[in-house]
Amino acid sequence: MKLQKALQIISLSRRHSSEHILTKGVKVNGKLVKEPWHELKENDFIEFNNKKYYLSELQKKAENKVYYLLNKPKGVLCTFKDQYGRKTINDLLKGKIDERVFYVGRLDYDSSGLLLLTNDGDLTNYLLRPENKVTKVYEVLVKGTPSKKELQTLEEGITLETGYKTMKSKVKVLKKEKDLSLLQISLNEGKKRQIKLMIKALGYKVIELKRIKFGPWSIEEVPEPGDIKYLGGREEVRNRLLSNFS
Repeated sequence: MKLQKALQIISLSRRHSSEHILTKGVKVNGKLVKEPWHELKENDFIEFNNKKYYLSELQKKAENKVYYLLNKPKGVLCTFKDQYGRKTINDLLKGKIDERVFYVGRLDYDSSGLLLLTNDGDLTNYLLRPENKVTKVYEVLVKGTPSKKELQTLEEGITLETGYKTMKSKVKVLKKEKDLSLLQISLNEGKKRQIKLMIKALGYKVIELKRIKFGPWSIEEVPEPGDIKYLGGREEVRNRLLSNFS
């Protein structure tokens, strides 16, 4: 097992585990290692957050994958600890989830909707790769009324202020009222703050954003803010994903 994989099993995402090892290092058998690809051997142990973890223990833990859906409310941070004392998703999970999990598909503090929580790094990577076409659907309340031509530009791909041109998306107008528009936007990718930047590139502003679908999972499964649902084991989750493409 590689050192990066060991940190994923303990608590970190793939990206954060790699960053932590490269920048801070992790002690393996008492010696500091800064190579994420370092191969752990039988009887090896690592030290992380002042705790010891033996390879045999991590291998056993790796077999126990868990999957949950969370309806994240507005005003909650997508992190497990905040230095300013703001509410985090960890506050929502206390007493409900015993396992160490990480979130898939970050939502901003002022956004709401579906989050997947898991300790399965392989699934996380699969869900977030655009080439796998795992669709995420959002309801977006916009200040203003974008024209049909502007919405078509969104669908075909628009260049953001970062210089990145988005992939094709689907945009549907759900409602228009005075100077507000309620849109449904479907994406197969997920850059940081992408929808807000897409709308900004048109010259408008997002007032509210809610994720209502993530692959085969829908907000109806966790209808109330703060609701959590256990999705079953790896095989059940895999079958749900496969049915999404059949």
